Amino acid sequence: MFRLAAPLLISAAALNDETSLMQGLKPQQVTQKEDKSKAIQNLLQSATQMLKNGATPDVVDFAQATLTEITSVVLPAIINASETDQRLVDSTFTMFETALQELSDGNNRVKVAHDVERVLSSQHKTCRGEEEIACWNKRECDYDLWGIWRRFVEEESELRQLSLEIENHFCAEDANGTMWIFRDHSVTLFPPWLEQKPVVERWEFEYGEKVPVCEHLFGVLDDKTAECDALQLRLERAACTHGNTVLQVRNTFAESWAYAIWTYQRIVDEVHCLEIDRWKEWRTLSSVQCLLDRTTERNGRPCDETTDEVVTEVAHCERIQVEESIDHLRIIYHIIPPFPDPCATPPWEIVPAVHPWPGRCVPVIPHVPCSGEYIAQEYADLWMPPTPAFHEENSHCNPRPPCEVCQPVPELPICFGIYHHSFDAPWIFYPQPEHECSTATRNQLVIGEFDANGDGHWTPSYMKMAYGEANCPEGKRITTYAECEAAHVALGLEINPVWHGTHNGIPGLCSTREEDWGGGHHFHFNNVAVGVVRGDLAPVCRA
Repeated sequence: MFRLAAPLLISAAALNDETSLMQGLKPQQVTQKEDKSKAIQNLLQSATQMLKNGATPDVVDFAQATLTEITSVVLPAIINASETDQRLVDSTFTMFETALQELSDGNNRVKVAHDVERVLSSQHKTCRGEEEIACWNKRECDYDLWGIWRRFVEEESELRQLSLEIENHFCAEDANGTMWIFRDHSVTLFPPWLEQKPVVERWEFEYGEKVPVCEHLFGVLDDKTAECDALQLRLERAACTHGNTVLQVRNTFAESWAYAIWTYQRIVDEVHCLEIDRWKEWRTLSSVQCLLDRTTERNGRPCDETTDEVVTEVAHCERIQVEESIDHLRIIYHIIPPFPDPCATPPWEIVPAVHPWPGRCVPVIPHVPCSGEYIAQEYADLWMPPTPAFHEENSHCNPRPPCEVCQPVPELPICFGIYHHSFDAPWIFYPQPEHECSTATRNQLVIGEFDANGDGHWTPSYMKMAYGEANCPEGKRITTYAECEAAHVALGLEINPVWHGTHNGIPGLCSTREEDWGGGHHFHFNNVAVGVVRGDLAPVCRA
């Protein structure tokens, strides 16, 4: 569509009464498409009447001026409007490329988080392998030490028995140390004791030598366990970061893709409505141009009513409405790129020679601590420390620390519709030349703020509610980050710095703060749909 230039609709009042044939061109305020279409139809009717009934020289001159206006201003304006809409379609189409490039950039962040996790996973498994060796060394030392201690106890018990025999012999109440039999038996008691005492001392020495060795090995195990436990904690936190990075990328892409789909479909539908109007206007004005040409060529002479001259002349010009080419006014509606496939399922132990990797694909949510899948992935192949009960044949090592549970980033509601979209259902309904303008789009043009930008298009309007309000009214809520940003731009509200997250103590969805305090955030987008009042924030809504 285009706006009829003012000269085309100027008053013919200065002309004589014969200009009554041109009353279809009387001044009128053309503010809506319906008004303009009516003016064009009036122009067509007037031009037809002029050719049929003839016209005075002044009217012929006026017709020539009108013809010049159509040729030099109006038709070029239609072409310009078509080119403007083509640029709008082209520009809106780039939202898909932007969304896909953001997805690729997000996957670069996912890969960084993935690689950090895999490095820590490898380090942790290596450390646990070393811990297993340290545990084995410590347990073997424990068993050796227990064996030495048990041998020492046995040998010392024998020495105590020999000492008791000597004590009982010499300390008996009726013992007579002067008798030959007493002295003869005494001689036999001491050699075994003298032989046993070094044996006990040797085992006592070996035990004393072994204790610091085992204590050292226990310290080595403790140090290695502390190192491995620290790596396990870092691994679990890195896995949580990896999982949340994936969720953030998925949320952002789902939101961007949904907004691109919604915007592109609306623009395509709207432009097609305007495109159809331009086709009709171009062909109608071409007929008008033909009629005025014939009127000028005939110098205002009326058609001969005794013949079919008028029928022939009018039919020739009306046929132009069917035959006139409007290919130069056809809008190219670009086919959107295919929805990206899922990325390879992590962990990526082998990365293919593809650059960039993983590229434009939807990242798959990895296993996160402390799910059963994660335990199987990271800990199932590790050695397990000994478990109670502990005894001389089952010495202990240090137990594993409990897994640290990950707090996941919440998935946005829009993700379900995007990532569970039926493969059989098209993302976009592309208009065909034979398609008429949809009633829904026509209604949008009426309900919306029509032509606010002077480009013949419907412009969505927004409003900022009062501070102290909790939520936008039903049906007026802005549900995506991208539209919230667009609303801030439309209302002239500051955006940076941005706050985006989940908070149960502020208004739901899109809100703003115009004061520079409290962290300095202006733009707010809350993942919580229904929020509560906070005096420094005002909800931003659709008008």
